[in-house]
Amino acid sequence: MKRKIAAILAADIVGYSKLVAEDEEETIRRLAACRGIFDELTTHYGGRIVNTVGDSILADFPSSVDAVRCSIDIQESIRARNLAYPPSRQMRFRIGITVGDVVDQDGQLFGDGVNIAARLEGLAPGGGICVSRVVHEQAAPNVSARFEDIGEQQVKNISNPVHAYVIPPYPEAALEIARKPNKEAATRRTRVLAGAAAIAVAVAVAGAAALWLHAAPDVPAPRNAAARYDDAKVRALAASQGIPLPPVLRILAPAPTVPSRLADYLGAWGGERRWNRGGRQAMLVVESVDSAGTALGVYAQGPAANPLGVNPPPARHAAFVGAITDKGLTFTWGPANYTFNVMPDGTMWGKREAANGQGRFDFTITLERIE
Repeated sequence: MKRKIAAILAADIVGYSKLVAEDEEETIRRLAACRGIFDELTTHYGGRIVNTVGDSILADFPSSVDAVRCSIDIQESIRARNLAYPPSRQMRFRIGITVGDVVDQDGQLFGDGVNIAARLEGLAPGGGICVSRVVHEQAAPNVSARFEDIGEQQVKNISNPVHAYVIPPYPEAALEIARKPNKEAATRRTRVLAGAAAIAVAVAVAGAAALWLHAAPDVPAPRNAAARYDDAKVRALAASQGIPLPPVLRILAPAPTVPSRLADYLGAWGGERRWNRGGRQAMLVVESVDSAGTALGVYAQGPAANPLGVNPPPARHAAFVGAITDKGLTFTWGPANYTFNVMPDGTMWGKREAANGQGRFDFTITLERIE
């Protein structure tokens, strides 16, 4: 058991029970993909996932600035994925962040810092981030995001009020925050809006929009990635090869900030070839890519051509969260590491690296775009 000062992040999904009630299988699949986003970006920013229960996620970071930067990237990635769904089916996370003295016992965290982070999470709008005053003081000078002061908030099981700030996900959320029941902050806003309502609205729109934009790349991405996807053709090929697919697949048009070299990975990839010619047929569906190179999608494989052993692995599919770098698109599924590269001829070359008690094995495959 040890004590430490850490930035604590707590997150959960708005209306998760309703999402599960409407479509349990799809919701669980999408939750797994979102957790993958949290895992990937938390590690990237030097943090650690402490615990996950249901739709709740708890993480800690040595730096509050990195915790906020990580949260912004997480919300941007999930926001892009949500564009493929109607508002009633969108998966919106709320995130709360504070800095506090916590007890670390066998990797689990205890203390007021954990409780305050959870209460701040409840103050955030769906898709937004709520931080304590100390996090705001440390992060605001170092993060290109707009912080909305919502004043002191009395929260459950915390004796003293918590002064909180919110990073809204979009202009509508900023208006929602302005309606929160805080008299002191509301009075200040009323005085400002009375003198310059039009200017305030313009600033809110510009500030909220700026939150999700990164620096523009040198090369714009093509906008027709989603239009080229033919779901019927993809499912017909998968069915003919015994490859299972999830019930919903959607290719999201990339944001203007996504360069072409990343957007080229979007779409469905498959064909008649097998891993090392005699193995399984496979399908790769890259559903979304952001400007940081984070790719979300589904990898699926059919039955073994020549089953070995008593119980060969079945045909199956799984959601992945990968990273696109100079080495290609990489992700891990089970004990294997996968790398895919878009080749100059427009095909997708793949490599699968795995190991067992008998040694290390590398397999390759070439896939074609399905359109």
